[in-house]
Amino acid sequence: MFTAELKNQLLTAGHDLDSLELPLTLRVADGTESFTLITGAEQGLKAGDMYMSDTVGIISVVIYGPDARTRITPDTRNAVFAVYAPPGVDPARVQAHLEDIRNNVIMVAPDAAVERLEVYPA
Repeated sequence: MFTAELKNQLLTAGHDLDSLELPLTLRVADGTESFTLITGAEQGLKAGDMYMSDTVGIISVVIYGPDARTRITPDTRNAVFAVYAPPGVDPARVQAHLEDIRNNVIMVAPDAAVERLEVYPA
C-alpha cells in the first residue's frame, strides 16, 4: 500500500476486514470527535478533516491516520483498502492506484484474491 501511495500520491487507508463492523461511512469532522490512534493514544479530530468509521467508531482520519482496533497485523487474512480522493481527483487515477495495490499484494502473497475493486462516485 505504501509503495503505491508514494508512486501515485494518493492517501490510502488499510484495515483488517475481519475487525471491521460494516458498513463503512465517510464523513467530515466537526471537531468534537475522537478516536484511538494506531499507537494507542487518544486523538481529537480537527474540524473539516475527512474520516472513515464503521458502526463501532472511527477507523481512519486523513490528518492522523489509522486506528489501533482495525490495523493490519501479521495475523490479518482479509484486508480492505480505501483511497481518500477529494473532488478533482480523476476516478481513473484512483482505479489505477487500487490496481497497483492489488498487484503489490499479489507480489508478496501470490494466492491472494481480490473480492472487489471499485471506485465509488462522490
